[in-house]
Amino acid sequence: MRFQPLAIAFIIWIAMSYGSICIAEVDEKTDNSTYIDAPQDFVVCTGWHALCTDSNDCKMHGDKANCDCMRVNETHIVYTGEIQDYEVKNLTQAKCTNEHPCDIDQAPVCTAIKTGQYELNGTKYDWVSTYSYRGWCDILMRSLTACDQNATGYSGDKYWAICDCAPCMENQNASNPDKPLICECRVKNETFVGMNGSCTGDNGGIMSSMPLWAWDFRNSTYPFPMPGYEYVQGACAELKSDSLPPRSS
Repeated sequence: MRFQPLAIAFIIWIAMSYGSICIAEVDEKTDNSTYIDAPQDFVVCTGWHALCTDSNDCKMHGDKANCDCMRVNETHIVYTGEIQDYEVKNLTQAKCTNEHPCDIDQAPVCTAIKTGQYELNGTKYDWVSTYSYRGWCDILMRSLTACDQNATGYSGDKYWAICDCAPCMENQNASNPDKPLICECRVKNETFVGMNGSCTGDNGGIMSSMPLWAWDFRNSTYPFPMPGYEYVQGACAELKSDSLPPRSS
């Protein structure tokens, strides 16, 4: 199964190459009946990026958490609403809209990530945490868990890390050679998805995750259109025929 991530990335590349990805909010109508062209929610880039999907032992410091993350080179997805470089965010949301969607690598944020021009608080970063499907089949096998801190009898973590568009650096003293980057992720205190099969991080840390509303547990999918995910579902499914639906009499 060592070739599975490459195969999935190739499938996603083919799927996305056939058209622009336009996963945008519905255009808003103003009082004078004109429409505001809403920005795309997601844009698709290629190349190197940090991936924190499997970071389950992030260390908190104030309202941030340091997460050890992977360094991968594949097609990846940027949630434009989470871009932390405000100039790049404004350029991306102005160019990549519902009416004029950006194709792969056309978004300004893709260029900023590729060229090390992603800037936060006066510092430019060579690495940025974005989202890709590396190892997603293995993650699904862990049984993603609903974590509600307000539920009766809850005993998991109160906090979790959101690493979308987080700035990252090379970690010269990385204890895990498979996670050579350290990303400064924001900390959230709201319901979330347990990515490691539980609601508790590893080794006394907190996990990098996503909000609870962002996952459909019944159907094992996102409740919103996520670029390329339908192909990942097929790649992760068991190799067998599906049953036909009952025929009407």
